[in-house]
Amino acid sequence: MKKEKAEITVGKNIYSELKKNSRAVWGMVIVSVVSIISFLYLSLVVYSDSTTKIFTMNDKGEMIPLSLVSAKNDKIKVIKANAEYFVKNFYDLDQYSLKDKKERALWLVSDQPTKIIKDKDAKGYYSDFLSINGLVQKADIMPDSWEISNVDDNPNVNFSVLVKRINGTNEDYFRADIQMRMTKVNINYPYNPFGFLITNFVESLSKVKKPTDDEIKTQDSIIVEQINPTITN
Repeated sequence: MKKEKAEITVGKNIYSELKKNSRAVWGMVIVSVVSIISFLYLSLVVYSDSTTKIFTMNDKGEMIPLSLVSAKNDKIKVIKANAEYFVKNFYDLDQYSLKDKKERALWLVSDQPTKIIKDKDAKGYYSDFLSINGLVQKADIMPDSWEISNVDDNPNVNFSVLVKRINGTNEDYFRADIQMRMTKVNINYPYNPFGFLITNFVESLSKVKKPTDDEIKTQDSIIVEQINPTITN
């Protein structure tokens, strides 16, 4: 009778299994280290923002850094300065500065506003200052009338101008409600010192009464307080 040989079953290679476990352990270590570094970096960024920036709420209830608000306010200042520069050259006139201001105003506008200015010229807007001795026109933007939208693209700007027309002892007052659209261009000093071209211009002019002392004080107080214009997105 033959004796059966006992079969020896060889188990898994312990060294191979240890290598597999080692790879898994190192993988977990690497993932953990990356996660910790990422978390620490994010924490440092958040901490840095909290110490170097002040956050505020916009009109949509979103948190935005104050630095962005400041940048937007800076753009608004330039837009307002461009509008004020146009107003001073288009409305604030006398016989001595007429020619220069007319030329400056035309440098600030494109085709559509140019047609409006030339049409007013043909109707005697400028010639009155040459034919009527001592005729002077003063103009100021009403500080509570500013409305500016689309600040980061091609701004839409609405405001009202109080025009004071002086002829000797006679004074007439007019209100010009202005709507204009600007587009950003290269600064061309001194012809276009703020780098905005007025592409659309609408003027609604009406005669008004002389402002009362209280109304003048109110407007002056608004200027002093430097109230920001209404901004819409």
